[in-house]
Amino acid sequence: MEKSRLKTIGFLIWLLSFGVFQQLSAQENPPIPIQVEVRTSKNLNFGSFVAGTAGGNVTVSYDDQRTIDGDIFELNFGQPVSAALFDVYANPGTIIQIQDSSSYILVNQSSGAEILLFINSFSTGQRTFVTQAPNAETPNEVFVGGTLQIPADNSGSLPGTYNGTFTLNFIHQ
Repeated sequence: MEKSRLKTIGFLIWLLSFGVFQQLSAQENPPIPIQVEVRTSKNLNFGSFVAGTAGGNVTVSYDDQRTIDGDIFELNFGQPVSAALFDVYANPGTIIQIQDSSSYILVNQSSGAEILLFINSFSTGQRTFVTQAPNAETPNEVFVGGTLQIPADNSGSLPGTYNGTFTLNFIHQ
């Protein structure tokens, strides 16, 4: 009985030392520092429309669909409606969070009138996503849409071309 007990203890010590000296590994660590590059491929464009005196909203979704509410009438000429497209280059499995300000001001170049832009539509479904491209040289396409808030206006200063910028921060985790 003593020999059996010694054999069992010896086996357990051998098993323990085997587990201690073996290298165990899981997922490979990402390269340090983590590299993320974002390039703008297409700009956000709301197309042509006419605003009535009551104002309203013009929305372009991430999939290039324009919807209008309020006293706004869409026109089907001029620049085509399009969501913005950003190419995100990162290692597969990188967690990215998109941050922006709450609103942006667009300015009419001839009259100085202002309208607000809200960024609110993402092809990723939300502001945090995991990169899926097979490698860091293949872009992860992120389409972004938004809403223009057209104010009620009777002065005639609204018509024209509006320009402005919005900034998105792509933060890796």
